[in-house]
Amino acid sequence: MNLNRRACLLAGAAAAVGAAAAWAQPLAGAATWRSGTRIVLLGTMAGPVLHPSRMMASQALFVNGRGYLIDCGYGAIARMTEMGMRLPEIANVFITHHHSDHNADYPSLVNLSWILGIQGQMKVMGPPPMLRIHDAAIALQREDIDIRIKATGRQPIEKSFAVSEISTPGVVFSDDRVKVTVARVDHEPFEVALAYRFDTADTSVVFSGDTSPVQATVALARGADTLVHEAMLVSGIDAMLAKRPYVPPNLKKFLLAGHTTAEDAGRIAAQAGVRRLVLTHLLPGDEPIADEVWREHAARHFKGEIVVGKDKLVL
Repeated sequence: MNLNRRACLLAGAAAAVGAAAAWAQPLAGAATWRSGTRIVLLGTMAGPVLHPSRMMASQALFVNGRGYLIDCGYGAIARMTEMGMRLPEIANVFITHHHSDHNADYPSLVNLSWILGIQGQMKVMGPPPMLRIHDAAIALQREDIDIRIKATGRQPIEKSFAVSEISTPGVVFSDDRVKVTVARVDHEPFEVALAYRFDTADTSVVFSGDTSPVQATVALARGADTLVHEAMLVSGIDAMLAKRPYVPPNLKKFLLAGHTTAEDAGRIAAQAGVRRLVLTHLLPGDEPIADEVWREHAARHFKGEIVVGKDKLVL
């Protein structure tokens, strides 16, 4: 029994050492997004679909360590945490539209960023009703917020955010690192859905948001280095829907009307003259579709670099 007890103790000690070593390992992507201008794909799933391989739509642009978050679908905060990002490192948030797969994590972003110590104000922009959605995010955690203010003396959460609604195309934001220009795209039945262009000192990146193929995206992306565009494969939609008997009968029609195929994303990239096309918000994103299939469709029109998005990919 003594030998057995010693073996158990040794095994336990080894496990503890192993766990400590694992804890000490650098987090995924921690070294790659902190310098220069980097695109980070946090969630690449068109949703709302829950699957361990991909989280819902979210991406960030980091410019020398300062983060600009574009959309905040379910899983965005988990992916950021896995990559070693702190929420207060996000200086600005830009929402393309208000489908839940693009803003489901927003209430948690508001609450946790405030708790973890925003420096100054986090600036948030998005189409109407962005102000109402932000107020609702605060209302969701009102009791928690009030208790923390009373117990710790921290400043009211409202002072940590500056929220604006965007409906008009044009330049909507600039600081010492980026200039942000917005275009209105077509994602029915939304009255306002947005695409964003970020121009930095060394590159330019456009994020399409959800949209059918429109010339507004071409115009916004003209001459940019990278276009991050949603992509759909019509041939995979039936297989996806067959697994979900609970979906309404008009969903396929709805999906086809409001999104862009990978082939059309390639066509838009070619017309805009971008250097690189990044396919994300993959529809379907939980079907076993090889990267080569996505690339082949986009390459029918676009001859530049094509990247098939994956969660936590840093470009």
